[in-house]
Amino acid sequence: MKKSYWGWLLVLFVLILAGCTDPTETTEESGGNDGGEEAASSEDGGGTLTITDLSDAQSLDPHVVTDAASMRYIENMYNTLFRYTEGSYGEVEGELVDEHEISDDGLTYTLTLHEGVKFHNGDDLTSEDVKYSIERIIENEVRSAQFDALESIETPSDTEVVMTLNEPVAPLLTFLAYPMNAIVNETIVEENDGDLSNADAGSGAFQLENWSMDQEMVLTKFDDYFKEGKPYLDEVVWRSIPDETSRTTAIRNGEVDILMQAEPKDISMLEDAEGVDVEMIDGSYWEYLGMNTEDGPLAEQEVRQAVAWAIDRSAINDSVKFGEATPLLSGPVPPNHWAHLDEEIYPEPDLDQARELLEEAGYGDGLDIELIVGTNQFQIDAAQVIKQQLSEVDINVEVLSQEDSVFFDALGSGDFEMTVVGWVGFVDPDEFLYNIFHTDGMYNQQNYSNSEVDELLEQGRSEQDQEQRKELYDEAQRLIAEDAPMAFLYVNPQITAMRDNVQDFDVNPTVTTKSLEDTKIEE
Repeated sequence: MKKSYWGWLLVLFVLILAGCTDPTETTEESGGNDGGEEAASSEDGGGTLTITDLSDAQSLDPHVVTDAASMRYIENMYNTLFRYTEGSYGEVEGELVDEHEISDDGLTYTLTLHEGVKFHNGDDLTSEDVKYSIERIIENEVRSAQFDALESIETPSDTEVVMTLNEPVAPLLTFLAYPMNAIVNETIVEENDGDLSNADAGSGAFQLENWSMDQEMVLTKFDDYFKEGKPYLDEVVWRSIPDETSRTTAIRNGEVDILMQAEPKDISMLEDAEGVDVEMIDGSYWEYLGMNTEDGPLAEQEVRQAVAWAIDRSAINDSVKFGEATPLLSGPVPPNHWAHLDEEIYPEPDLDQARELLEEAGYGDGLDIELIVGTNQFQIDAAQVIKQQLSEVDINVEVLSQEDSVFFDALGSGDFEMTVVGWVGFVDPDEFLYNIFHTDGMYNQQNYSNSEVDELLEQGRSEQDQEQRKELYDEAQRLIAEDAPMAFLYVNPQITAMRDNVQDFDVNPTVTTKSLEDTKIEE
């Protein structure tokens, strides 16, 4: 059983998991800054930019949160050692790190920090803060598995960090670039008794001005930011607008400047709106039908395989995503990633195969399953389509929509039979697979266990050669798809709508908003 801090993601996606959250009940927004038509600006940037997402942050502590919405709200308050590069998927570059060196055996990482970096309270950021932050990440457990191989952290000087591993970790730089593996100010942490849920302990381009949960968050420019001349904006206002109609109306009316995660069905309307630009790229937000393997009918591999054969991914995509998503016919790693498994394990529905598998498992007369889902309307819609499809093979599904707090607690504790949800923001294949499908994985909500998969994922984590890593992850995805702890549905495009006076905002597959430090509003 997992702990309740699992209340995140994935989607929220859009979970957003995390990334997952697009509540079905309409919420009318009142007040708020008019960030479009009335936002002040100057030749070198300035002004206020208003940005909206599906849901609000749940906490401001980067080392505790796991939902994508929280990540986006607070990532610009902090810096990480490395960061994702703009305009690419899967590459990282130094942020707080000016230079780095990796030993030939892959066990020693020597990091040289930029000089003159300050936290928002004026304290200098030093190597000791890096050591403290990584130790705090490990202590908080949420992403501690990323540092399982860490043997020691040494700080020979204020700007030098030496990390020693007991075995190579191929994705370590990617882990260090994850926005929530942030470097925090120990002084601020202690002043808040270890709780950063409502505090700012960062050194990022923007600092916290105020946060009214479920209303708005205001971030202001940090004048002592170590990247000279940045940020350009004076203020960033985050507004949570769960209702999709209200969100699209807000961007069309100029009430907000950026609309994160626009829906496929709204593309044409947004493209026709005056003063609005739409950018769509291949994304990293994948959704799935999860099945708890611990007990009940879904503990039987044949039953899970029957479900995987019975669902029609293309039909769900057409019905729910207006055909804009890309069906996942094998593993979860999307086609735009080098580790994608280019095979079709479930090329199309096969109801005869599904019925045969159910007969083998002793459920030839049918079975009843409860499927829980949060308030993401698109996942609710997908659940209803899946219910209809599975009825064709006498699997009777009861769909239960729950408030997100209840829903994510149920996922984290393994208190479900089936679910529809998703994950977003992964970069390395280890992130797609290890924590979710390894027996001891932090986010293994399905309680899935396969010793052969475990071995492959462990090898993939330490293997340095990309071609050999791909072979390992191909086989792992093949086995996972055949075991079917999840029936993978599709990966979504990343669609962002912006007012046409917004410049240099990077629409990134990971949905990171770190490029706000480079963003300008033109007059």
